[in-house]
Amino acid sequence: MLYDDQRGEIICEQCGLVANSVIFSREPEWRAYNFEEEKTKVRVGLPTTVLNNREMRTVIGGKSRDSYGKHLNTATQAKFARLSQMDERIQDKTTRNLKSALMELKRIKSHLDLSNDICEVAVLLYKLALNQDLIKGRSVIGMMSAAIYLACRKKNVAVTLKDTAEIANISTKELGRCIRIFLQNIKVTSALPDPVTLVNRLGENLGLTMYTRKVAIDLLVEAKVRKLTIGKIPMSLAAAAVYIASIQTGERRTQQQIAIPARTTPVTIRNRFKELAKGLGLKQFEVKRGAAAKPVIIENPTSWVRQQRNKSNC
Repeated sequence: MLYDDQRGEIICEQCGLVANSVIFSREPEWRAYNFEEEKTKVRVGLPTTVLNNREMRTVIGGKSRDSYGKHLNTATQAKFARLSQMDERIQDKTTRNLKSALMELKRIKSHLDLSNDICEVAVLLYKLALNQDLIKGRSVIGMMSAAIYLACRKKNVAVTLKDTAEIANISTKELGRCIRIFLQNIKVTSALPDPVTLVNRLGENLGLTMYTRKVAIDLLVEAKVRKLTIGKIPMSLAAAAVYIASIQTGERRTQQQIAIPARTTPVTIRNRFKELAKGLGLKQFEVKRGAAAKPVIIENPTSWVRQQRNKSNC
C-alpha cells in the first residue's frame, strides 16, 4: 500500500485500489533546513500571549479527583492541599497580584463580551502600573477595571464608564479615580468613545429599525462636522440623536424609554436634544408631550422602511 501525499489517498501498488481517501496531512506546512530553524519553528500548545504567559505558575488545586476523574484517597488529598498552601506562600506579591487581576479580567470579559485583543491591551496596561508600583494601596479590581475601560477606548469599543463600574461592582467615582491614575502616570493614547458607535447599541435595546438608526448616525456625523459634540458625554449625544431620529421617522420613543438603556436622565436627553436641534437648524418635526408622547412600534419593519425610503426619494 502506497500513500499519495498529493491526492491524500492510500493506493494498492499492484491493482490500484484506493483503500482510503481524503486523508488530512499531519505534516507541518513549513520547511526547516537546519536543526536551529526546526527548533524555532516547532509548535507545542497554545501561542504564548500575555493572557497565558510563562510568568504565571501552575495552580495546585485541592480537589478530590485526579485528571482521569478518579477519587483520591484522604492522604493524597491532604498532600495536595499542603502543596497548594506552600505554592501560595512561596509566590511573590507581584505574581499573586497578577493572578487575582487576571481572574477579575476573565469575569469582566465574560460579562462585557470582550475580545482577546482588548484583554491583552488591558493586561499590558495593568503590568505597566504594577511595575511602577501604582497598584500599592489601591484595589486590584478597580485598577483592572480602569485598564479594561482604557483598553476599550483605545480599541474604539462602545463600553461606557457606568457599564464597567456596574460589572466590576465598584462605584463610578472609584473607577474614575483609578482611570486618572493611569492617565497621569502612564502615557495612554485614547480618545472618548465616538457617539456613532453607541447608536446601534441603543437601537437594539429600543427595538428600532436600521433606517431610524441610520438617520441618527447621519445627525451625529453632521453635528461632529459643526463641532457640536465637543465637551459632551457621548452616550447623551447618541441618546438625543436617537430621540430626534425617532421623531423624524415616526418610529417614536419617549425620553424615559431612551434614558433607561442610555443610563442617563430624561433631563440630560432633553438638554442635548435642544442643543442639537438648534445647532443643526431642525424645525421639521413635532415634539409631543404628556399623554400624546406614546411610543410607536413598527409591526412590519421591511415594508415600513421601504415606504420611508420612497418618501425620501420623492
